[in-house]
Parts: sequence; structure tokens; C-alpha cells
Amino acid sequence: MNKRDFSVVGNEGTDNQELAKGIAFIKSRRAELNVVQMVENMRDQAMPNGVIINDAYCDRSITRDYDREALNAFFATLKEEDFEVVVVRSLNEITDDIYDLEEFVKTITDMGIWLYSLEVGPVPIIVSHAEDFGC
Repeated sequence: MNKRDFSVVGNEGTDNQELAKGIAFIKSRRAELNVVQMVENMRDQAMPNGVIINDAYCDRSITRDYDREALNAFFATLKEEDFEVVVVRSLNEITDDIYDLEEFVKTITDMGIWLYSLEVGPVPIIVSHAEDFGC
């Protein structure tokens, strides 16, 4: 799927719907069963919007800084696999800092990957005015 063709708006219900291959990014220190349930809920929400979640990555680190080992490991996973979309429940799961969020978005878009928040939908390539997106 070409990045410019990815549009989750009005994508559901078509006979030849093309699904984008996604990975769920979860920031949680909860028990494994809780994380599995979160991923299942994310799958249920993402599928009607044109994204199939094929994998999940759980960041169990305490910090929310951009420069953290778990985030670097996530980027390595993205480089190894062929994902088209990173799906998050909320942009705040990535970081609470707008500049760090912009850096995250820039990093994955440079890889040709979209960011999709279940709260707000597809995230623009530049996340200026993050308050509009719940940050």
C-alpha cells in the first residue's frame, strides 16, 4: 500500500478494502493478560478503519523520555519488519512531551510508516499544535 493511498476515513465496508499492516505500540506495566486484552481491543477498533494489527510491542519502561532503550528497540523492530502503520490508543502513550512526540512521528514517517491514534485517527506528519490531538 502506497503511503499516500492510506485513508482510514470511509474505508470500511468496501468489498476490495485494502488493509494496512499495523503494529500496536502499548506503554504499560500491567500484567501480560491485561496487555493482550488491550491489543485485542485495539484490533477491534482498528480493523473497521482499514488497519490490521499483526503484531504488538509493549514498552514496560518507567520513563516517557524519547531517548529510552525500549523506544530504540521498537524502532529496530520497525526496521526489521514491513509495517505500514503504528497504532496507539493515545498519543500520550508515546510521550507527554510535544517535542519528543514530533521526533517520534518524524522518525517513523522517515521510515515510510503512518501513526494512527485510536483517539484521534491518523496523525499528521508534523504534530504541531499537539493540544488538538490530546497532548
